[in-house]
Amino acid sequence: MTVLRSRKAEHGARVSALGLLGLTIVKGTAGWLTGSKALIADACHSAADFASVTTSYLSVKKAGCGSRESSRAERMATDTIACVILSALLLVAGLEIGLSSIKKMVGGVDESPGWVAAAVIVFGIAVREALVRYRRSQVSKLGIRTDALRTESRSDIFASLTALVGTVGAMAGDMFEMPVLYVLDPAAGVVIGVFVIRSGCLLVLNLARSADHEALNEVDVQALLEAVQRVDGVVAVDGLTAKEHGHYVVVDMIIRVNPRISVSEGHDIALRVRRHLTKRFLHVTEANVHVQPYDPGYPYKSNHQDEEMTSLLQ
Repeated sequence: MTVLRSRKAEHGARVSALGLLGLTIVKGTAGWLTGSKALIADACHSAADFASVTTSYLSVKKAGCGSRESSRAERMATDTIACVILSALLLVAGLEIGLSSIKKMVGGVDESPGWVAAAVIVFGIAVREALVRYRRSQVSKLGIRTDALRTESRSDIFASLTALVGTVGAMAGDMFEMPVLYVLDPAAGVVIGVFVIRSGCLLVLNLARSADHEALNEVDVQALLEAVQRVDGVVAVDGLTAKEHGHYVVVDMIIRVNPRISVSEGHDIALRVRRHLTKRFLHVTEANVHVQPYDPGYPYKSNHQDEEMTSLLQ
C-alpha cells in the first residue's frame, strides 16, 4: 500500500515535469522562429516551472527509495547545490530576457510575431491547465493538500496570458495599420522576465527556509509518535522524524522490540507500523522503519498479549 502510494505520487510529478519540458521546447522553438520576445520569455517561465516540478519529483523519488539515515546529509547537500544552480540560471535568464526585450523596444520593432506565436501560447495554456488538473487529481486521491499546486499553476498561466496579450496586441498593429502596437510583444517579454526573476528569488527563499520547514511541527510529530506506540509489539520509539518533500511527508524512525522475538517477527511489526501510519495519516506516503532490540538491561513494557509474553518467558 505504501509503495503504491509513493509510486502514484512519483508518477504524477513525472508526467507534469515531462509535460512542462515539452512545453518549454515547443514555446522556445516557436518564439525563435517567429521572433516573439514574449513567447521566448514564456518558454523561460515554463522552464522555471519545469525546474520546480523536477525538484519535487526527485525528492519524492528519493523518499520512496527508503534511504538510510547516513545518506541524509549527502541528499541535503545535493538538493542544496541543485537549487542554487537552478536559482542562478533563472536569475540570469530573467535578466537576459528583460534586457534583450528592452533593447528591441529601444531599437524599434518593425513587425508583429504573427498568428503562429499566439496559437502556440493558447496551446500552451491549455496543456498547462490539463497538467495541473491531472496532478491535482493525483495528489487529491492521496489526501494531500493542493494549495501549493494552485499557486504554481496560476503563476504560469498569468505569464502565458501576458505573452498572449503582447502578441495579440502586436498583431492588432498589423490589422489596424498601427506599427506603434508592435512594441507590445517585447514589452510583454519584459514583464515575463520579471516573473522569471521572481521564480528564481522564490527558489532561493525556499532554500533558505527549508531548514525551518523540513520538520513537521511538534503536534504532528507527537501524533505520529502516539500512533506508533499503539501498534502491537512496539516497546519504544527512538528518533522519529517526519520530513516534508514537496507536498508529501516521509517518516523515519527506529522502533524497539522484545529482544527475544525472531527477526521475522520484528519485520512483521515494522510492516504493521508502516501500514498503520499510511492509513491513518493520508499525507504520509512513506515510512522507513528500522527495528532494534530493546535494551535488556532495563525493565520494559510491551503491548503484546499476555499469552504471547507467557510463551516468550518460558
